[in-house]
Amino acid sequence: MTVRSCTSKLNAVPPQDAFIPGIFSVVLLCVAGGTWLGNAPNRRRRKRIQDTPTSPIANASGGGPVEIYGRLAPSEHGLIVAPFSGKPAVFVRVIVEEYRSNGKSGHWATIVNESDSRDFFVDDGSGEYARVYVQGATFELNATVVGKSGTFNDAPPHLEAFLRSRGRASTTSLFGFNKSMRYSEELIVPGDSLYALGPSRRDAGPPTSAGYRTAQSSQLALFAQQGEAHELLLTNLSEAQLLAKLNSGIVATIVFLVLGGVLGTVAFGVIVAGAFG
Repeated sequence: MTVRSCTSKLNAVPPQDAFIPGIFSVVLLCVAGGTWLGNAPNRRRRKRIQDTPTSPIANASGGGPVEIYGRLAPSEHGLIVAPFSGKPAVFVRVIVEEYRSNGKSGHWATIVNESDSRDFFVDDGSGEYARVYVQGATFELNATVVGKSGTFNDAPPHLEAFLRSRGRASTTSLFGFNKSMRYSEELIVPGDSLYALGPSRRDAGPPTSAGYRTAQSSQLALFAQQGEAHELLLTNLSEAQLLAKLNSGIVATIVFLVLGGVLGTVAFGVIVAGAFG
């Protein structure tokens, strides 16, 4: 085959045959790259979790990162009453979403996202409690939908009162029709299993009796510091569940890479077939 005939065959390839899969391939590969970059904090978080063994609270010396797992107990700071479910908790996040339609499609828009928390203790059965200071902590929790309202479903009075206290309403202002809304909570409640990973120290504890004399005890305390490597991570998921949740971005990246690679291969195959077929 001469150079001229090969060039002629290349020019004979209908551009649209390779154009569409090629464009989709580029888009999917770009999405994969964006997902990979956006998931970088979770990959680093996974590594910290996997590199830090779980320590019994009584044996943890403090002064560095520590991982503990036990049952949550309230502290002297008390509990919060979740505004939607009414459950007592040490951490509450409430989320209200409104469905907004745009022609043939629509999406859920978050209109309220609030949280509140209290310091608490963790008991792992080792003979000591750990105190957890929640200010600045990162919470990884699963949300539970506790209510919905819509066209033929009015919002319960306590949810409507909550909305109005935030300058919102479950109905439209013009005709009074119900909006499509859903109400979710993320909670950590007394008795929950609690996984914690973060900076630690030993604080002075109450005096204890050591035979004929009184000894000063200490208590493990976990807290958040500045910087990603010094975050305090809290969840009522197990470590395996937490790792699986953090892994979702990696799975999405692989899916986009595979799809983008397949479409790229198809586009390349069309070009080659047109050139040498």
